[in-house]
Amino acid sequence: MIAESQLLVAWDAEPPLVAQHIHAHPTLSEAVGETFLTLAERGLHQH
Repeated sequence: MIAESQLLVAWDAEPPLVAQHIHAHPTLSEAVGETFLTLAERGLHQH
């Protein structure tokens, strides 16, 4: 989040410009949690 915020400040970006960009998801904690759910064969995004 810090890197993204720093880049936006350096751009002097306005909200409509920022809204056009993809913002990374999931967070690190969500990714780790999903990894362990997947390893336990209970992943939220498994088919």
